[in-house]
Amino acid sequence: MSSLKASIVGFDITPRIHPKCGAWGTTASMAEIDMPLMARCLALEQDGRRLIWFGSDLVGENLLGTDVLRDEIANALGLIRDQVVWSTSQTHSSGALPGSISTGSSICDLSLQAPEFAQAERKRFIKAYIEAAREAIARLQPVNVWAGRGYCDSMSYNTRFPMPTGGVKFSRNYTEGLQSGKFFDPTIGLVRFEDKKGNPLGAIFNFCAHPATMVSNKMVSPDYVGTARQYIEESISMAPAMFVQGFCGDVNCYHIFGTPAQARRNGERLGNAAVEAMQTLVPVRGEPFHFLYRTFPLPRRPMYTREEIKQALEARYAFIDELKEDPLASWVCGINLPEQFSVSDKIAAIQLQINYLKEGLHMIEAGELPPSQLPFTLGAIRIGDVAAVLSHGENFTATGMKIRMQSPFVHTLICGDTNGLFGYIGDDAEIIRGGYETDTYWKMLCINGFCLALAKGSVDLIINTAVEMLKILHRKEKNP
Repeated sequence: MSSLKASIVGFDITPRIHPKCGAWGTTASMAEIDMPLMARCLALEQDGRRLIWFGSDLVGENLLGTDVLRDEIANALGLIRDQVVWSTSQTHSSGALPGSISTGSSICDLSLQAPEFAQAERKRFIKAYIEAAREAIARLQPVNVWAGRGYCDSMSYNTRFPMPTGGVKFSRNYTEGLQSGKFFDPTIGLVRFEDKKGNPLGAIFNFCAHPATMVSNKMVSPDYVGTARQYIEESISMAPAMFVQGFCGDVNCYHIFGTPAQARRNGERLGNAAVEAMQTLVPVRGEPFHFLYRTFPLPRRPMYTREEIKQALEARYAFIDELKEDPLASWVCGINLPEQFSVSDKIAAIQLQINYLKEGLHMIEAGELPPSQLPFTLGAIRIGDVAAVLSHGENFTATGMKIRMQSPFVHTLICGDTNGLFGYIGDDAEIIRGGYETDTYWKMLCINGFCLALAKGSVDLIINTAVEMLKILHRKEKNP
């Protein structure tokens, strides 16, 4: 068995700003740069097995859009899609890539773009990733690996505040969120790579909290991730540090709808905690290196009845009428829209649901049924004594904790928002509570078409499959 080879390359992906169409030539509301957007490329290789792992300051793409990006990069490098891992921070202030349907949390029409400018931006974007990967491959060298964890419990909280009637409120207030007593994961997963002389080559830092300080802000920014990354890189002689988001579907950072200064303070909290923990890492094995994927179906809720859809439509039309009398109204059909939204923003958000419900009614009248299952893919990586679980979508944070507790590896990274956006994934109790994540989110045609929300049992399937994959990797002490 040969030694693990690795390298990390950092590169800038800050968009140019179109004078009318904003960031990437697609997001007109984002017209200024607060901090540069960055990406990192980690190359790993052992005994002919090669993996290219990107971590980027991006809101992410749906599964299809992400597969297109991964394929384009893999083809340029002579690899296959499974050898390219695509992790995004889910910062809500990166702007939408050309051709994307995901805007962060901004309400905007992505069809209003400058096509030539957007196309040029996309080419520039892809070129940067291909060049970074080639550079990382060229720099591959035998490495020493260090791993451990830190904790930061002062900058995140669980957003799902249970209501006395059994529903749930989306809490946008840190103090209120802490009062719920619901779980949030303060763990910072850390892996540091050094050359054989002990010189830092780079690091991974893994933490779960939406970078949503600057939701619906005009500034392009990596949010708290940018500042935290600066602190960590300063502690390792300016070697590149790659952020990988955790399972953060129900966890937000300290502020939401905040300011650049507040994003920096969040980053300082996380960065200082990570730097302190970086001094406690222990040497671990880097071999064997393996990775694998598993695709399996998740169950969906039953199709709505005609009466359920009609009642749902009536309730949403009634809310639009209510806004005419009370512009501050925010509660509708079990969710509380952001108070920061204007009346037009609220109507636009509700119209997305109305469009979905109308499509559902059309399908019922046509005798059509949507699929009862949804394909889901998990990945897993082994780097000697370190493992990583890769999941697209936004799992709730307790799911990651349960996987880590059952993992046969001492050091297990829990990586969400990886290889494409999918949607929020809550456990059975949270599906019963409903709310935005486990119900309303799925009522948006523009994301996944007419897609029924996930049903009970989904999280158990994810946990069991992830743990099984980790056990398979743990048994691979020798090359197959």
